[in-house]
Amino acid sequence: MASTFFGLNIATSGIHAAQAGITTAAHNTSNENTKGYTRQVVSQSASDALRFYASYGMVGSGVEITKVEQLRDNYYDVKYRDNEAKLNNHSTKYKYEIQIEDYFNEIETQGFTSEYMDIFTTLQSMQGNPSELTYRTELFSYCQSLADYFNDIQNKLTNLQQECNTEVSNMVERMNTIAEQIASVTKQINTVELTGVLANDLRDKRNLMLDELSSIVPITVTETEFANGHTNFMVKTEGFTLVDDYDAKSMVLVEREHRAGKMDADGLYDIYYYYDEETGSGTKFDPIAMDMNGALRAMIDVRDGNNAMADTSNPYAKNVNYKGIPFYVEKIQDFKQTIADTFNDIHQHSTITDEDGNEVPANYNLYGDTTEDIPIYIMSSTGVLSVNKDLIDDPSLLATSTYPIQNGVEDSGIIDRLLAVRDKPIFRNSNAQEYLHSIVAEISVDVSKADSFERNYSNIKQSIENQRLSYSGVDGDEEAMDLVKYQEAFDLAAKMISVMQQIYNKLINEMGL
Repeated sequence: MASTFFGLNIATSGIHAAQAGITTAAHNTSNENTKGYTRQVVSQSASDALRFYASYGMVGSGVEITKVEQLRDNYYDVKYRDNEAKLNNHSTKYKYEIQIEDYFNEIETQGFTSEYMDIFTTLQSMQGNPSELTYRTELFSYCQSLADYFNDIQNKLTNLQQECNTEVSNMVERMNTIAEQIASVTKQINTVELTGVLANDLRDKRNLMLDELSSIVPITVTETEFANGHTNFMVKTEGFTLVDDYDAKSMVLVEREHRAGKMDADGLYDIYYYYDEETGSGTKFDPIAMDMNGALRAMIDVRDGNNAMADTSNPYAKNVNYKGIPFYVEKIQDFKQTIADTFNDIHQHSTITDEDGNEVPANYNLYGDTTEDIPIYIMSSTGVLSVNKDLIDDPSLLATSTYPIQNGVEDSGIIDRLLAVRDKPIFRNSNAQEYLHSIVAEISVDVSKADSFERNYSNIKQSIENQRLSYSGVDGDEEAMDLVKYQEAFDLAAKMISVMQQIYNKLINEMGL
């Protein structure tokens, strides 16, 4: 037969269960707006019944809390992290492409058009008086302004490449930090859960870090549980292990000894999974070769992208099939070199056919000398374009005539040839303005594409978040219902104790002999 006080034990178990439910509901409610928090629920079951050798057989012993667990579906986590890598790939590209577009948009406003047309306006003024030094000085000033304008765009692009490189460094360091934090939290989780208690809040903390890591590189997460309650937790990216239980792998940044592109900024980093400083070799971590998504891949694409048109003469160059900074730097460099070669060729190598059918020089300055050795533009080894300093110091050295000045008559044949450059198709069947406008159109298409992808993946992210929150998120109304439910359970258990108190009072105090 059951103990007389057995009912008190049952009521006490009911109070404890209701109190656990109220506490869990309060914890959920207080974290309703906490990022990464997963709703927790109380799992309870009837306690093991007791066997009594009586006609009614077994008697229930109350209720017990089996665990407080999270409502989390790994399916939504996988979907979210996969989309996060794709979203951040395109959002990072958009962030930098919009800056590149801003640099080139000046071409269509007042930058290039103004600088370029000023040169030809001055040349037109010189046609009637090519020996006027004022016009010559003005011409060199506009020529230098054009060079400065494109040198400045190229310098901005190089600075942007250095910014990308710095962000690559920051992202790799952040990856390493997150991996170390995940390993540390995993150790804490296992320490707690080996006691049989679920470390729900620590798991939320780890999942939040995994979400952030997935924005940098795509990740796969596996957790294997063993019989003793210990779990083996691993995080990988495209086969490279970042976290193995309590051990985290740190990526290594190594400065390139040789430039991949001749106009690249100095000190660009390569990423290694393993690197031996003594031998200078190791296992390279190459997001492009692995065709992965994520912000890190996007940064490297922007920093190194040459549209798969690497310089084949450079053994350290590699094709990166993306129109990144090197691609547009090369476009600007090609433009400057073509302008310089075109102007210099006219100034240094103009000829006419004499009476005997021979090609003779037709490039004479005010001194009556040919200008075969005097270029208008000079390109430095670092790609900086400038006007020949000799011409600036002595404008009379500029050739304007196709024959020496005689009898006070000035010829402007060279000026005529320079003027023809304005509309001449010197850039692959395009003139200068058409060529530069094609670059602007190209970057505009890339920006529009990145923007479109970013918006699409942002919408997908919102949809996945809504799905995940509908299952794992805290609903205030639902928690309020749980509070009422557990309060009523608590009141009933308390009422039972009150009833048992009356029974015991009658039994002990009022039934004495």
